[in-house]
Amino acid sequence: MAKSKKPQIKKSLKSSRKSTDASKRIKGNKFTTKSGKIVKINKSLNEKSKARKEAKALRKAERNKGLPTNKVKRFFVKLHPKRQAKFWFSRDGLALASKILGISIVIGFIGLMGLFAFFRKDLPNLRDVSGESLGGSVRYFDRTGETLLWEDYDTIQRVPVESDQIADSLKDATVALEDRDFYDHRGFNVRGITRAAWANVTGGETTQGGSTITQQLVKLTTPGFADQRSYSRKIKELIIAVEIERSYNKDEILTGYLNSAPYGTTEVGAEVAARVYFEKSAKDLTIAESAFLAAIPQSPNTYTPHSPTFNKAALEGRQDYTIDVMHELGMITDEERDIAKAEDTLATLKPRKPSKYTGIIAPYFVLAAKEQLQLQQPEAYRIGGWDVTTTLDIDLQKIAEEEVTAGLTQIERQRGDTAAFVAEDVTNGQVVAMVGGGDFTDESRAGEVNFATSKLSPGSSFKPYDYLAMIETTENTGAGSVIYDSKGPLEGYPCTRPNLGRTSTGADCLYDYDSRFPGAMTLRYALGGSRNVPAVKAMLTAGVNETIDIANKLGVYDSETETGGYSCYTPGAEKIPENETQCYAASAIGDGAYLELDNHVHAYATISRNGNKVPQTYILKVSDSEGRVLTEFQESNGEQVVRADSAYIVADMMADPRASYMARKSHDYKGWDFSLKTGTTNDSKDGWIMGFSTKYAAGLWVGHHTNNVEMTGFMETMTQPIWAGWMQRAHDNIDPVERVRPSGVQELPAYVVRTHVGASSIEPGPSTDLYPSWYKRPEGSRSEKVLRDKVSGKRATDCTPAKAIEEVTQSDASTYSADIFYDAATNTTDEDDVHNCDDTKPSTSLSVRNEGDGQYTIVVNVSAGTHPISSDKFKGQLDVTVDGNPIPGGSIQISGPGEYTIPYTSIHDSTKTVRAEVTDSVLYTGVGARDANFSLPPSSSPPDDDDDSEDEGVPSDD
Repeated sequence: MAKSKKPQIKKSLKSSRKSTDASKRIKGNKFTTKSGKIVKINKSLNEKSKARKEAKALRKAERNKGLPTNKVKRFFVKLHPKRQAKFWFSRDGLALASKILGISIVIGFIGLMGLFAFFRKDLPNLRDVSGESLGGSVRYFDRTGETLLWEDYDTIQRVPVESDQIADSLKDATVALEDRDFYDHRGFNVRGITRAAWANVTGGETTQGGSTITQQLVKLTTPGFADQRSYSRKIKELIIAVEIERSYNKDEILTGYLNSAPYGTTEVGAEVAARVYFEKSAKDLTIAESAFLAAIPQSPNTYTPHSPTFNKAALEGRQDYTIDVMHELGMITDEERDIAKAEDTLATLKPRKPSKYTGIIAPYFVLAAKEQLQLQQPEAYRIGGWDVTTTLDIDLQKIAEEEVTAGLTQIERQRGDTAAFVAEDVTNGQVVAMVGGGDFTDESRAGEVNFATSKLSPGSSFKPYDYLAMIETTENTGAGSVIYDSKGPLEGYPCTRPNLGRTSTGADCLYDYDSRFPGAMTLRYALGGSRNVPAVKAMLTAGVNETIDIANKLGVYDSETETGGYSCYTPGAEKIPENETQCYAASAIGDGAYLELDNHVHAYATISRNGNKVPQTYILKVSDSEGRVLTEFQESNGEQVVRADSAYIVADMMADPRASYMARKSHDYKGWDFSLKTGTTNDSKDGWIMGFSTKYAAGLWVGHHTNNVEMTGFMETMTQPIWAGWMQRAHDNIDPVERVRPSGVQELPAYVVRTHVGASSIEPGPSTDLYPSWYKRPEGSRSEKVLRDKVSGKRATDCTPAKAIEEVTQSDASTYSADIFYDAATNTTDEDDVHNCDDTKPSTSLSVRNEGDGQYTIVVNVSAGTHPISSDKFKGQLDVTVDGNPIPGGSIQISGPGEYTIPYTSIHDSTKTVRAEVTDSVLYTGVGARDANFSLPPSSSPPDDDDDSEDEGVPSDD
């Protein structure tokens, strides 16, 4: 019985196990674990992938549960911060973020490698860390390319040496000042870059820049790097720096830097610097001398003792700072620090040897061309071997030098000792001649100082800009418009004591050079007469800053080099940008304001081109050592900086000899029209003449090399012969070209100037004149008959002497007035202001001496009154009559008071009245008379009163 039951039990257990396994499976490949959890078991990868997709779809469906069915609404609901946070911290969100991060890392790595390869393809030879390419000669030729003007072979002085030929103290000082972590980094310093960036952002300062010595070596030895300011350049710099660090040891890198760094305006490398400053080798430098040299490379113009902008205090402070850092870093001991600080390095400096200008032609021009080359092609003097074809016309340059040399004799007579001249081709902006001083080799009068590019006060030569600005910025102004030269308050000139003369203490009115106020005049005559009051009014009408801005746009400011400009400075301060101050009305007449002659000439040339400005250049072509053209002059279409009408009208006004005050007219020559303007500063320290034709613009300045000596006499006696001599010789063999008249320029009625304006101006002025296209013509002019004073040109008063009064018909000046400062209802300066009822008149007394035989001598004593007896305009006049009739030789011009004798042969045999009348410079008269007994010469008979004959010597009763 027992045996029969065992098999049944086993079968029962097996059946039970199968039943239990079956109960664990729920459906398909899902099972329940012992813990009751349902899991899914996949039989293949495909099934597993399918399961994951299903699970992901279920999770997505769960997230989208309850969302709007509209796709747009659903999108914005999903953007809710809570939903976004829930997603990105879910299983799906973390998986997506991991994928994005991985892809970004791969792309970044590939991009970095590509960037490195892109910049690495054109890197320089890294073996050239010594900078052997630095330096070399640059040759300058005239415009034909045939005449060598100068070979600048010593501009960059450089003698590379081995590491053991450089003092350790200089290496230490350089590291201490430029890159304290030099021996620790691998080409760039993250802390340094961060520190410099932070200083840039916050506007603070840092004792070290962001560049390591290795990076600075890259900039010094890689063409074009020194002047680039771009992110791509910085990336290339970092790549090269890393490569240099991989290829060379630290001492080689430091030696390369010390052989390439700038230690002055021309000194490159430690060896040359040691020789120039201390006349020793770089290996023999002391600690103090090393700290001195290490201070220079960051800013050679500031820290070089031979530089014109040398700052002694800044250099000494930087030298002491370097010594302190060397001590702080353990490079020197306490004792060495104290000895170095006590050493007066500046006192041991050797004087700089003169530059080698032997054989240089047109030195001032060449050095100006060199300056432009260094601005446009800064790598020229690092690479060397370049040929520069300049714009210099050797023939015109010789004429300029001859005229200036010939004119120096007169300049020295009037207490000056130097001059500067610039000429530019109007058609293309090319400078064709330049003389920057009296003698380039004469240090006693500033020798190498180029006054053609120095800040100088322009005096009245600035006035064309005033009138151009007034025409340009107003609608009622043309050459024939009226502006009043009258005494009264103006901005900057309160005129609180109008009765004081120009040279009187306390005088605060604005005066003209002749202390006259001619009243109403046109812009043409105001400019030609170089009147101060109208010029200031013109600037104030347009606005001070607006007028200066127009002058700068014309070319006074060089936008290509960002130099020059019309500027005012704090009185007594150096003429540098830091000392610039606001200009005021006085700058309209060149008082207290400054510009540069070469730019001044360029602006005049722009006026000649009817307001079209082209770049000014000294250079036609630059070629490298292999003859490849690096840059070549291209004609420019220019920029219209003012409207053509304004410029044309001002050029025409400047070319009018009738309106000019000048005695010697230089406005016409062989069919050419020369537009010109002179200038004299109030302190007589600067004399100018500026002008142009349609071919050349030229300007001349004369003065003393100290610019601190008041010259004597008329400036025109110094300036006009030189300027006119050059202009005439330059135009001798070329056909005249007429200036193109803009189509909009109008010729309309003008105020007729009858008052005498300038010393040698010619009146009356034209009845029509030029106006711009935008000019608003007055409704109508009025004419009236007036009694006018011949002397002042103004309305006669009760005090005007009869001899000075004339009746004229003239236009009403107010009809043409563009003068915003003149009130016709209140201004009385249009009346005679020369004659005063309290004036003392001239007088005469006379006597008659009987010389016998009917011969007599009439002796007249002339005394002056309030005014001089004679002037340039009205010469003194003495008229003697006998019995009311003029006598032979009895009418003479006299220059002043004194005794005058007139011989007389009597035609009377009775007592007659002798009368002497003197007329002075303002047409006042004085009369003296007396009776005298006359007898006839032998064999003569008395005239028959009834005889109508007109025998010789016998005046008719008619």
